[in-house]
Amino acid sequence: MKRTRFLLILDTILFLSIVLLIEPRFAGLAVHEWLGLAIIPLIVIHLLYAWPWIATMAKRLRVKGAWRLRINMLLNSALFISFVVTVFSGVMTSFIALPSLGIAVGDYARWQPLHNQWSVYLQVLAGLHIALNWGWIVGAVRRHVLARPTPRDEAALGALEPVES
Repeated sequence: MKRTRFLLILDTILFLSIVLLIEPRFAGLAVHEWLGLAIIPLIVIHLLYAWPWIATMAKRLRVKGAWRLRINMLLNSALFISFVVTVFSGVMTSFIALPSLGIAVGDYARWQPLHNQWSVYLQVLAGLHIALNWGWIVGAVRRHVLARPTPRDEAALGALEPVES
């Protein structure tokens, strides 16, 4: 599977997971907690696949006129921080998932307001992340979902057609 196709599938799963996680009452608290835990390795995989881009872009931060790149890196850093705080505070308020694994939960009353506030930050930053990367999303969907042939593809297919005499 091509890297871009894999990332498109992974990012779609992440997006749908975040949509389900936005409102715990939508799918129920148990689904919210288990999905919240399940999204952790998906984010790690996303970051590992994005690491070459992150490393390359970090080197270009000082280039004059790289304002979009700086905004993107700042946004991605804030998104990562909000994800970590939201997940950690969510784990500390677990009523179902962690107790079923035999892990004692934290102080719900202290962690719940933090979890609620940072989940709002996470939603806003995830929306901005999607907006800033919309061009990549549209291009990837066109290439891998809609599979519209390019002029080059059409020329190659035309060369395969039998010549009429």
